[in-house]
Amino acid sequence: MSKQLPSALLIVGLMVLATLFPVASLQAQSGSQQVSITLEPGDELRQGRTALLRVQGPDIVQAQATFLGTMIQLHPTNVGDWVGFLAISMDATPGESTLDVFTWTTLEQPPTITSRPVTVLYGEFDSQDIEISYSLEPLLDPELNAENFDRIERVHQRTTPERMFTSFVQPIPGPVISAFGGFRVYNTDQLTGRHTGVDYRAVVGTPVGAASDGRVVFAEHLPIHGNHVIIDHGWGILTGYSHLSEIMVVPGQLVRQGEIIGLVGNTGRVQGPHLHWEMAVNGYWIDAAQFLTLNIPLPAPE
Repeated sequence: MSKQLPSALLIVGLMVLATLFPVASLQAQSGSQQVSITLEPGDELRQGRTALLRVQGPDIVQAQATFLGTMIQLHPTNVGDWVGFLAISMDATPGESTLDVFTWTTLEQPPTITSRPVTVLYGEFDSQDIEISYSLEPLLDPELNAENFDRIERVHQRTTPERMFTSFVQPIPGPVISAFGGFRVYNTDQLTGRHTGVDYRAVVGTPVGAASDGRVVFAEHLPIHGNHVIIDHGWGILTGYSHLSEIMVVPGQLVRQGEIIGLVGNTGRVQGPHLHWEMAVNGYWIDAAQFLTLNIPLPAPE
């Protein structure tokens, strides 16, 4: 078992390495090692989207990457390459930035550094005017909203190296009624914000299934999200389920894909019953519906 440096220190260290050692634009060669980088679906990503980062090269024993100040852990797969997730914040500045990939064939030597440009595009998010009933207007208080989201964001900072998931599925079959990332205005400018998940239409009491295998790390009531459950799936991926009428799991509990974790409700700040489904990757809220389209390979056999 190797020791892990705190993320901020490790990112600084990798950035220093990137200035000290030669970098190639698409492929880097050090001795006999040649490293290639692939991004799926491509190297142009909209705000709030995620790409599967795949790295190939002979005799790699460890791999990491950095993009826009965020460290990306890479993991070996059953087809011989290394993968991780390039998640773009919905607030990322559009334009071209550099993705740096660090690969080691031995931990006693400096890594090979391979870089390529990645372009962040505007997310094309919609604008939404939301009218909240008079009885719920206290939930438009900016300080209350900041505290609510801060609690969730603290949970999102965890990175579990263990992979517990195999694939991901939509937690309920209902149709989408509100997409990810929208700019929201509540009750004629009383509050502005962003939509951090995908909303699915459903009636109260509809069973909500876990999107994939994982460990419950949060299960309690929040003023805005209502009854809220967060599952850690490993590799920096967490999913959240909001406005539940009933929570049916507890923190620390292991769940399987499709296992019922709660029931659809209308708790918290809502206009009516629905499921608000969130996903965070490497600490960023991302579009869960788009993430479902990624073809994630199986891990390398132990």
